[in-house]
Amino acid sequence: MASVLIFPGQGVQKVGMGLAFVNGYSSGMEVMREIEEAISFKISRLINEGPIEELSKTENAQLAIFAISAICTRILEREYGYIIEKKCKYLAGHSLGEYAALCSAGVFSITDGAKIVKRRSELMANVSGDAEESCMVALLGVCASDVEDTVAAYNVGRDMCVIANDNSPSEVVISGIKRTVKEVVEKVKISFNLLKAIELNTSGPFHSPLMCKAAIEYDKYLLQNFNCNDFKVPVIMNTTARPLTEKKLVHEHLIRQITDRVRWRETVELIVDDPEITKIVEVAPGRTLSKMIKRSYPDVDVISLETVSQVEEFVQSE
Repeated sequence: MASVLIFPGQGVQKVGMGLAFVNGYSSGMEVMREIEEAISFKISRLINEGPIEELSKTENAQLAIFAISAICTRILEREYGYIIEKKCKYLAGHSLGEYAALCSAGVFSITDGAKIVKRRSELMANVSGDAEESCMVALLGVCASDVEDTVAAYNVGRDMCVIANDNSPSEVVISGIKRTVKEVVEKVKISFNLLKAIELNTSGPFHSPLMCKAAIEYDKYLLQNFNCNDFKVPVIMNTTARPLTEKKLVHEHLIRQITDRVRWRETVELIVDDPEITKIVEVAPGRTLSKMIKRSYPDVDVISLETVSQVEEFVQSE
C-alpha cells in the first residue's frame, strides 16, 4: 500500500502560514535560511508580518507557498524519518505546487527550486501587468465538458478565453480577456446549472496562451540555469495528468505549464483509481486540495498537514 503527497498552488497564502514549522523545528529554520540566502530576500518576514496584500502578489505568494511546502517536506524527512521514495507511489502539485512535488522527488534542490520559482513568479507578474483587462473565474457546479464547447470559439485571437484549471467534476477555472470571460460565464449560465462564478484574486490570465511572453523568457532562463537530477518518485504532471520519471522532459513540461491547462481532475482520478494507493496527503500550507478531493470522493482517505499535530498524527499512523 502507498501514499501520494500533493502540494497546493497560488491562492492558499495567508499571513502566519506554516510558522510553527519554520520556528518549531531546526530543519524548518535551516530550510528557510537556505531559501532566503538563495533568493536574497526575507520571505519569512512577509509570511510572518504581511500585509496580506503584499504577500498575495504573484512574485511573493509563489515563493512563500513553495517555501512552506519545502519546509514541511524536509521536516517529515529529517525530524520524523519519513522516506518519500519508500512511502509514496506518486507526488503531484497543483500549478505552482508542481515545483514542490519535483523538489520532493529529488529533481532539483530546495535552493534551486526557490531560484526558479522566483524567476517564474517574476515573469508571470510582469506579463500580468501587461494584461490589466484579463481575469480568471472559477465556475462551480459545471465540469470541463460542459464548458469546452463554449470556450472553443474563443481559444484563439485577441478576445481569448480558455479552460485554465480542470479542477474537479464540479469546478472549472477559465482564463482570458475579461470581457470575453464574462461573455462565456453568461453563456454557461444559460446552458448549464452554474451554481456560482467567482472571479479569482490573481494578477493575470494564468494557464492560457496570453502568458506566452512569460513562457518564452522562462524557457531562456531554464536553459541557462536549470539542471535536473533523477526522479526518486514519479511526479504526475499538470499538463498531461500522467506520471513522469524522465528528467530530460522536465524542462518542456515546466514551460508548457505556464500556458497550458492544469489537468487536476484527471490527476486525482488517476490517484483514486489506483488500488495500491490508500492515502492522499496534502502538504502545507492550507487544505484547498483536500477539500476539493473530498467533495468529489467523500470516501477517499485525504489528510492535510497544516499543523504540527497533524504531521505528528500522520507519521504515527504510517
